[in-house]
Amino acid sequence: MSAIIQTGFLGQLQQVAPCPRCGEQAGWYEKRVCKYIQMFEANGDSYEASNMERVRGGDRRFCMSCHKDITDQIKMVEN
Repeated sequence: MSAIIQTGFLGQLQQVAPCPRCGEQAGWYEKRVCKYIQMFEANGDSYEASNMERVRGGDRRFCMSCHKDITDQIKMVEN
């Protein structure tokens, strides 16, 4: 299975080595805390929401298979 790729201005984030715990190279996820404003009508129907804004998190990356921190296996690779 190929690793998930995130693209950026200077290149792409790629999982360059398998997870040291499970040996898989199935990709990663980031934990983030975000906020946004959801507005509601008086009857409870939602009608508008603001853009989602990251408050904190997203600095560490975790294995999709076993959930171990694999931040060291994720590197920026030039296109």
